Amino acid sequence: MIDSRRKVRRRLRAVCTSLLAILLVTAGCATNPDGTKEYKRTAYGTLGGAAVGAGAGALIAGRRGAVVGGLAGAAVGGVVGNYMDRQAAEMKRNLPDAAIERQGDKLYVAMASGILFDVDKAVVKPVARDSIAKAAEVLVKYPDTYITVEGHTDSTGSAEYNQRLSELRANAVRDLLVKDGVPANRIDTKGYGASDPVASNSTPEGRQSNRRVQLEIRPNEKLKAQQG
Repeated sequence: MIDSRRKVRRRLRAVCTSLLAILLVTAGCATNPDGTKEYKRTAYGTLGGAAVGAGAGALIAGRRGAVVGGLAGAAVGGVVGNYMDRQAAEMKRNLPDAAIERQGDKLYVAMASGILFDVDKAVVKPVARDSIAKAAEVLVKYPDTYITVEGHTDSTGSAEYNQRLSELRANAVRDLLVKDGVPANRIDTKGYGASDPVASNSTPEGRQSNRRVQLEIRPNEKLKAQQG
């Protein structure tokens, strides 16, 4: 009886090891829109989810539960991450001049206001509308997200003026995204004025960096539900 139990335990350990190896290769290696493959942060989310799931499963139903829990945890860690990684890759391809970053389950796409707007204006420049159209193309392709268009300014001028300008610019970008096919019910806007700088306002370069419009892209309820 003891030998049989030991054999079962060894087999379960082998299964767990194999599962982790498979998760690292399949979940961590993603295919980019251009056909190339690269290891992404999704791998860490998947393996982290597997570890959490395995721990919970072990508490519930012993080692067999740890295997089942590990599989459930992998799904929790990987579905949203993979979706957002693929969307980020396409954004980078369509908007090579934008700053694009994943933070957890959220994706941020920042475009300098100097590219989008003339100084102290809230009308998108004609030459910049193509960039917004390219962003909209990706957003339409990935419908399971919500978008907040965030407007930011430098600290030049009064707080009230900057707040209003940031709101107008965010609304202008939102309107073009809707015109280019993104459903209006997926988008909201927020103006931050000069309250959230990314650089020092004491230099021209810093002020230019702070004058920006940023898209915060996050998973909707449908996408989140796929993890649960």
